[in-house]
Parts: sequence; structure tokens; C-alpha cells
Amino acid sequence: MTVISPAITDTAVGVVEAVAAVEAIEEIETVVAIEALAPATAGSAVRLTEADLPRCGELGVSRGWGAEERKWGLLFEVGEVYGIEDADGRLVATAVLTRYGARFATISMVLVAQTHERQGYGTRIMRHLIDQAAGATLVLHATPNGRPLYEKLGFRAFGSVEAHVGTFDATGTKTGRSQPAAPEDLLQLARLDREVYGVHRTALLKRLPRFAERIRVLRDADGLIIGYGATWRGETRLNIGPVLAPDFAGARDLVADLVDGVEDELRLDIDAEGDDLSAWACGHGLKAVFTCTHMVLGGPVPMDQARLHSPLMCALG
Repeated sequence: MTVISPAITDTAVGVVEAVAAVEAIEEIETVVAIEALAPATAGSAVRLTEADLPRCGELGVSRGWGAEERKWGLLFEVGEVYGIEDADGRLVATAVLTRYGARFATISMVLVAQTHERQGYGTRIMRHLIDQAAGATLVLHATPNGRPLYEKLGFRAFGSVEAHVGTFDATGTKTGRSQPAAPEDLLQLARLDREVYGVHRTALLKRLPRFAERIRVLRDADGLIIGYGATWRGETRLNIGPVLAPDFAGARDLVADLVDGVEDELRLDIDAEGDDLSAWACGHGLKAVFTCTHMVLGGPVPMDQARLHSPLMCALG
């Protein structure tokens, strides 16, 4: 089991307070979507609550995704989880809409029970989320099975992400260029995240210190933060992400520091479009195991993809 970075855990309260202060110095757009609590008819999409988390996990297990309780928990906190039940009250479809302000959002966790495939449930819940987004630009990561549905709904591909899995071999790597994040770093970190993603993600960043096991920052010669990365514990492995850095060398050094001393199986999702980080990771024990297509509806895409080497998770854009 990886030891959580003392620089984060020893100052958890201060870190959270520092991130919360972003709202006082940044202009944050807040969008709260509240649906009427009228009884839903079978087959209609409804807003789920955290009480439904076990059912979401069961649906994920049935499709080979795993229960992923921590991921679902975070998505319930920062996003809007929707579901469709059949006539017997069984959850047969899910999808999550996570908003970053009024003009940009991500869609994820689009699942349909195997018993209800090819009956229009995927289209129905996707159209519901598109309606809820009210014209915002939407991005998602599509599996090969899901891509035809998204293309039918008007999404277009703009990139791809490869999932790399394995045990890291640190032979030949250099560590020590980055430092553990401290409470006073979080305001700079939030501004950098805003520059790279092109949107405010305050609700997510507030939760990152408690969700992550390690957070490290990369500085330039003047001490300004130019990159940051994190690791977080999933169901079966340690995940690396996000990784934001000015170039490949910065991303490489952040990853090497984040996994220094870690013997767990790792997962690192990497932009597959010419990022040398993939070749480097494969040279140190990880293997590319599957690829997702990054897709958008509307646009333009606000992210600076040259500096966004790996997302926190594909479910969050």
C-alpha cells in the first residue's frame, strides 16, 4: 500500500481552506441543476442520489467496469448522475454530466445493462444529458462500442487517449525535480489548471487534496508553478492523473516523482497524439492496453492539449 504524502495529509485542513479561497479571488460561474422531484415513469431519465451509488456500481460490475466506488463517489459530489429504471425498478442505464461553468461540461459513465442493449436506452439518456447541458460544449471519451452512438448524436473526434497499465520500472529515471504540494501552492495550482483546461474546475480542485494520495508541483527558475500531478487510489490499482506540464520532460519528471517507491500496479491515461510520454512509460514497465476517442459536441474545445498530458480520470474530461 502506498504511503500518502505527508506534505498533503499533515496539512489537509489548510490545503482545503487554500483551495476554497479560489472562489474569493476568481470569477466563478456556478450552475446548479435541480430537477423536480415528481414521480418518474419507467424508461425516463431521472437524477440519482448518493443512495443509488451501490446500484451504479452493480451496473458497472455487470458490464465489466468494476464497482469503482471511489470514482462514483467523486462523480456524485461534483457532477449530476442520471439513471433510467425499467418497469420493475431496476437501474438499467446511467450517465454523468459534470459542469465546469455554464458553457462547458463532460459526459461519462454511459452504461446500459446487457439485458437492455439496442433498445434505445443509450440514446435516451444521452439526449437527456444534452438537453440538460443547455447548449454547453460537451466532451467525452468514447470506447469503440460507444463511438457510433455519439457520432449519431453529432459528436466529433478531436483526439485519443491510451490507457497504460503495469508496474513501474524506475531504472534510469531521475527524481526530485518536483515538490509535494503545500497549502500555499493551491491558488497558483488552481490558476494553472484554469489556463490549461480553459474553464474553472473549483468544485473538483477543492476535493483533490482529500481524494488524491500524492500531489506534486513543478516550478520554473523563479519558483512559479508550471505543472502539477497527482495519484489516487482506484479499485484495483493506483491511478496517475492529472498530469499538467509545459512539455514532455516536465510530465516525465512529475510522473517519476509521483510513483517514486510505489510497487502497486499503475494506470496512466496519456494523450495518444504524439506525446512522447507514452513511449517513455512503455519503456518503464507500462503497456498500452486500450484506446478511447476524445469527442466533442459544440465547441471549440477550450483545453490546451499540449500541456494536458493526462486527465485526473477520463470521466472528468
